[in-house]
Amino acid sequence: MRSLPSSFLPRLISTVILWGALVVAYRLRSEVAFAILISIPALGALWEYFALLKAGGISHHRGMGMVAALGLIGLNFWLLPSADPLIRFSIFPSEAAVMAFFVMGLFLREYGRNDPGRATVEGITFTLLGVIYIPWLFLFLAKLLYLTPRTPDGHTTGQYLVLFVMAVTKFTDVGAFLFGSLFGRTSFFPNISPKKTWEGILGGIVLGVAVGWGLFHFMGQHLPSFPLMLVCGLSLLLAIAGVAGDLAESLLKRSVHSKDSGHALPGIGGGLDLIDSLLFTLPLFYFILLFLLHP
Repeated sequence: MRSLPSSFLPRLISTVILWGALVVAYRLRSEVAFAILISIPALGALWEYFALLKAGGISHHRGMGMVAALGLIGLNFWLLPSADPLIRFSIFPSEAAVMAFFVMGLFLREYGRNDPGRATVEGITFTLLGVIYIPWLFLFLAKLLYLTPRTPDGHTTGQYLVLFVMAVTKFTDVGAFLFGSLFGRTSFFPNISPKKTWEGILGGIVLGVAVGWGLFHFMGQHLPSFPLMLVCGLSLLLAIAGVAGDLAESLLKRSVHSKDSGHALPGIGGGLDLIDSLLFTLPLFYFILLFLLHP
């Protein structure tokens, strides 16, 4: 068994601070606090994504992408808090409208390029990819927050779903880091992320499933009354999706020859390094719950 790397302590401190912010919002049951906790990482990670493109010499339109992200965030926190289920569900056609006009705007922006070529295609596709990949996927966190009915006194109940999916996802990350650092021997997709190992991935998945089971055991009164096998199956799917989400960002960084998306979080990297695994687990968990809770 090897010793833990030097990055473990700063990673632990960063994680504790971030979880502290989530717990404060959870305890306050503040929709404004949750809106801030969702908006800042989404915008920060998108900004880092465009910085990665710039470092890789890839054409993009950061200003237009950031405006589109702000539009998506505004729509979510305008429509989702409504008591009318039809208004809440209208978020999907509303987001589709934003994206449709965004695509048209990107093409109009490229009409002014003197020498259309590869940079034109890059500017359109990579800007669109960033908005879909980061703010649109991350905003399923807001959709989970408002998925279940409010309490009689008007408070949201979806924060328990948010806590569950974030805990399973991030503890899978933590488990993969710890088990990989201590016991890792066999490379897992070395062409994408050379430091990830099968031992780390399997250890992370086991920890993620255990955390999912534990949350349902101790917080079952606040979560849907699912059978134990379904809870473990959900946790397993989320843990695997979290690993896939982490690898997706690693693939992106490797394609532009970058180790981290940023340096804002000691031991972790940037905002995109923090939320990458959630970008896959949030929509998966939302649509599974939409099927289970509203058959």
